[in-house]
Amino acid sequence: MNANVGGVVPLSTVDWHGKSAVVVFLNGCSFRCGYCHNYDLLTKSNPTDLDLVKKRIMESKPFISSVVFLGGEPLMQGDAVEEIAVFSKENGLLVGIHTNGYYPETVSLLIEKNLADKFFVDIKAPFEKEIYNKTVGVQAENIIERIQETIQIIDKSPAELEIKTTVFPEIVGTKEQIADISKWMNENIRQKTKLTYVLQQGKGGNSNDPVFQKMTFLSPEEMNELAKTALEYLKNTPVITQTDEDGRVVKN
Repeated sequence: MNANVGGVVPLSTVDWHGKSAVVVFLNGCSFRCGYCHNYDLLTKSNPTDLDLVKKRIMESKPFISSVVFLGGEPLMQGDAVEEIAVFSKENGLLVGIHTNGYYPETVSLLIEKNLADKFFVDIKAPFEKEIYNKTVGVQAENIIERIQETIQIIDKSPAELEIKTTVFPEIVGTKEQIADISKWMNENIRQKTKLTYVLQQGKGGNSNDPVFQKMTFLSPEEMNELAKTALEYLKNTPVITQTDEDGRVVKN
């Protein structure tokens, strides 16, 4: 099988915290977030035989414990993810998938086949249609409902769940917005012992959008205040801030 592959990183320790991983980037995305730092993958075409990807995984196998899918949006190519995930599990590797949440049917299929151990899902904004569409840069059909369905499918499964919000002071970055997101998670995610919430410091310097390139970013101290807001609702959930200055810091 061929897939539209953006590249393979032979060893990463940052894309699944606590795990060493091969990272498989798949091109294409259904969203157009202005701050995306992988914007070159959004429309790129690079048909690649998946046997070459499998070869790269096997070359790294002595040094890794997992395979992680990134993009772009990897679940746009569900068949490719499934094939590589089957191969990875057959070789004793864990599988992690980063996704924008827009493909609940594919998530359900992977879970049914026991092909995913952890999902990393973006909640890019409070679940209000206008701000969500503005943040992701498209008018996607049933976007909020599909993302919520994805999260709830994962919540009912054995797979771990990490939710991430990238914060910018001028887009999504107020205490009220983080409170809205955290409150939704508290009310709708049942298996909180397998949940992690990451607040990522948004920086536009690597984006392709001049608006974001000029945008200010929150300091570690401001990020900490947002984490305190999240913890008001997620009392038994690890809340983590991720900044360039401090790295990844657990707040509880």
